Amino acid sequence: MGEDSALPQYTWEEVAKHNTLESAWVGFEGKVYDITGWDKKHPGGAEYIRVSAGRDITHLLKSYHPFTTKPESILSKKLIGVLSTDELNTFKKDSGFYKEICEEVDLYFKKTGLHHKDPVPGLTRMAGILVVLVLTFLIFNRYFWIGESTTVRVAAAIVYGVAQALILLHMMHDASHSSIGYNETWWYAIGHFTMDFVCGASLMSWIHQHVLGHHVYTNIMGSDPDLPSLMEGDLRYIVPKQVHQALYKYQWVYMPILYGLLAVKVRIQDFTYTFMDESNGAIRVNPLSTLDWSMMIGAKILHVIKALLLPYFMFNMSLLEIIVNYFIVEIATGYFLAYNFQVSHVSTEAAFPHGDEDFKTEIAHEWAVIQVSTGVDYAHDSAIVTFLCGHLNYQIEHHLLPSVSQYHYPAIAPIVQKVCKKWGVPYNYLPTFSEALYLHVKYLYNMGVHQKQGKGESLWH
Repeated sequence: MGEDSALPQYTWEEVAKHNTLESAWVGFEGKVYDITGWDKKHPGGAEYIRVSAGRDITHLLKSYHPFTTKPESILSKKLIGVLSTDELNTFKKDSGFYKEICEEVDLYFKKTGLHHKDPVPGLTRMAGILVVLVLTFLIFNRYFWIGESTTVRVAAAIVYGVAQALILLHMMHDASHSSIGYNETWWYAIGHFTMDFVCGASLMSWIHQHVLGHHVYTNIMGSDPDLPSLMEGDLRYIVPKQVHQALYKYQWVYMPILYGLLAVKVRIQDFTYTFMDESNGAIRVNPLSTLDWSMMIGAKILHVIKALLLPYFMFNMSLLEIIVNYFIVEIATGYFLAYNFQVSHVSTEAAFPHGDEDFKTEIAHEWAVIQVSTGVDYAHDSAIVTFLCGHLNYQIEHHLLPSVSQYHYPAIAPIVQKVCKKWGVPYNYLPTFSEALYLHVKYLYNMGVHQKQGKGESLWH
């Protein structure tokens, strides 16, 4: 305590100014560290240092290095001060619950000799999905004779939209979490190829919203970019502290319909939020490079060429046919992604920490307990569901261990369940996707009509 009192104190605003590789400060467990230059030595590469600079990385560091304490040892040598204020939420210190999960899962990998980032399962699935994307694209653009049938073209466009979602759920998602392959080259190449090149969206934007925001501050309004950012005026009424409006009585009807616009919405918000506003909800965007801008703009141009110009000039499709195909593809992708995302966190079974209170930085629960209580697992015994949702039916395992490849989740889920039971932490599990979907819609109904949540809220009172 005496040593800490002798150290300079820095506010989060002061730390936030050091948000580049040339001057990189971070907060960790209430202290400030200068990691400038570490990007050149970091085994995980420079990109994660670049996006993490100027922030509190307490739970980023722990969850992305779950099987070693070496990063903390290295960090201790770079101490420069004490963090006197917090930008976003802090959590109660781990009581041993998360440590035991990490130790037990690490033991599993040591016993089996498997690598937790093994890329082979992901690459084999990517190859198959790419084949489906190419074939269905050619079919709904009438390259093959079978595409002369309107019914076949519509079916091909729907399958293409689903495959577009699958390549994101499987490859891009793992790449953004550094869980496919062994170094930054793997993650950078696979992530940008699938997100930017194939789908026309921005990996940089996704990392800010999903990795830096949602995964650290799950279901906490005011911090999690996936929740409404406005107290009043959002189309969704998710937590009680929002201002309720008469329209919300029907959100259980109109929101599931609007979910189909997700893919289009994401491509627009890449530009308007991340690159223009330089924020994604409460998550600040660090300085963007010329390369970042070039990749974002290039992805949009390529998307227009592939979706609109190529069918017109190469396949002689009419403008109406092109628009119809595009609409079908994007709606299919939007629905497929949105329903998979929503059932995992917006549910009567999930908790919303301090959803009925004014925003506060200090959360009176451990980070790992929050990750369990805010997630919903389902249909572990269905290989089909597991493939179609990109292992998002193992949401709890994913949030606790995001740097572990999704293809290991079925094996480690029993380990997580065992530790949860030992520590008395409720593990949210539903037998089927249909039940998970029903409880999502029920949550929208309960909140919109009755302004109440569900059993998940009880943890926070």
